[in-house]
Amino acid sequence: MRIYLHIAFLLATCFLLVSCINNKANADVESTADRNRHKYNLSGRYEGNLPCADCSAISTTLVLNRDRTYSLHYRYVGKSDELFRRDGNWRVDADVLHLDSEDYNYKIEEDRLSQLDLSGKEMTGNLAGKYILDKVDQ
Repeated sequence: MRIYLHIAFLLATCFLLVSCINNKANADVESTADRNRHKYNLSGRYEGNLPCADCSAISTTLVLNRDRTYSLHYRYVGKSDELFRRDGNWRVDADVLHLDSEDYNYKIEEDRLSQLDLSGKEMTGNLAGKYILDKVDQ
């Protein structure tokens, strides 16, 4: 009978140790996700005039809301007065802002967003510095 008590005690101790290790690992994962989530204060309004192949510029306004929704407005300056609007959800992954239903992503920089090309790389060439949306309010 005594051997069964020792085995039960050992099993209970092992179970307790394993559960503590798993909780610590889970806590580390959660705290990393929380740090990434709060690393940037992205909510606010961003504006810029992005380059356009067949117009003067693409006047762009992006509003990022605290509830992880966005509203994107843009107009082709010199081509049309029509205002285009898209709404959806946003997320951050590895310092890149992803907008649902949008082809372009944005590199997160201090108080601005830099549009990436369609393959997710930074823009290059003479106009590379023009693909910027500056934060205009919190």
